[in-house]
Amino acid sequence: MTNTTHAFWIVAILSTSVFQVQTVLGSVISDLSTFSSFSVGADTGGTTSSSQLAVTPMGDTTSFARSLVGPGITISNVQYTGAASASGFFTGGYATGNDISSGLILTTGSASAAANPVNTSDKTSYNNHLAGNAQLDSLVPNYKTYDATVLSFDFTSSGDAAYFNYSFASEEYTEWVNSSYNDVFGFFVNGENYALIPETSTAVSINNISDKTNSEFFNNNDPSQTNSPYPFEYDGFTDVFTAAITGLTPGETYNIEIAVADAGDSIYDSAVFLEKGTFSSAPVAPTPSAAPEPHVTILLFLMSAGLVSAFYRFRHTVMGDCV
Repeated sequence: MTNTTHAFWIVAILSTSVFQVQTVLGSVISDLSTFSSFSVGADTGGTTSSSQLAVTPMGDTTSFARSLVGPGITISNVQYTGAASASGFFTGGYATGNDISSGLILTTGSASAAANPVNTSDKTSYNNHLAGNAQLDSLVPNYKTYDATVLSFDFTSSGDAAYFNYSFASEEYTEWVNSSYNDVFGFFVNGENYALIPETSTAVSINNISDKTNSEFFNNNDPSQTNSPYPFEYDGFTDVFTAAITGLTPGETYNIEIAVADAGDSIYDSAVFLEKGTFSSAPVAPTPSAAPEPHVTILLFLMSAGLVSAFYRFRHTVMGDCV
């Protein structure tokens, strides 16, 4: 094989590698742009891209609840208690760093406030002047709940279980952890709570999961402690958890109550994000955000730049010698 032939194949291989890396890099840069550029879509009523955090009104409660339903589940008798403005549909969850792309949001205040693209305040609060919830009171002894938002309905499962993906977020983080305020979320089936910190029997509340307790499941977004790396309003939020309701009898009717409330007082909003289509008879694994970590993007850029530089240097020296 001649030197020219050798050079041809080496250049072909390098060209293919450069194309592949540049293709991957282009995709990564596109994803990073999606991650870092979004706008508030609350209350517009229009269609927004999945790269934007948007909250739209809940509308009809039955349709609202049905958007949660996945395979193997049927629901009926939908009931909603709370301010209409406290809940809504959300899209663009990936833009916030949350691994729930879209679904429902239930809050203790205003749902549209979640879509604030710059978290400059650690005290966003809307007082709906509503009562609390007795079942939530039982999860946080010595606290009284306020401004409860509750979505409930009957359901049947085609199997012996039902599952649900969710994430809890709050403005109480992190300065009010282990204080007189302990906002809480519950996922009750026939009175039993299934919203638990993984591998425990501990309820999901401000004092039970934070930067101080069970911190491996917590994401800090408090502007007084960080540069608010997650572009939405809440000062902290949990990883995506899956509630597992087991031991069901197929076809039997059960009642579910999804509830979130302020505890200790009625200010500083908390919320739960419920993933669309994951209330199903089999678990649906959360799909991680496609947005890469910044250091991964930088590494890919440097790799691509180095490979392109090497290719042009090779073409100039080797191909020049062979011509």
